[in-house]
Amino acid sequence: MELIQVEIKNKNALDILKSMGKALMIRLIRKKKGSSKDHSKLKGVFSEEEAIGLAERVNKSRNEWSQRTI
Repeated sequence: MELIQVEIKNKNALDILKSMGKALMIRLIRKKKGSSKDHSKLKGVFSEEEAIGLAERVNKSRNEWSQRTI
């Protein structure tokens, strides 16, 4: 069979898919939202200069936290 990924837009669509599953027309496969690390959606959000600046600030912050003595 064919595997197709579908984005559910509302509860009615989910109810229809569940009914189709009960009728053994389709099989619903649930996927955890956080399990996928697809960063391709973020491509182009920041310019290269902004990305480098953010990475430098993150590294600076990490260094500051590691140097703290509490």
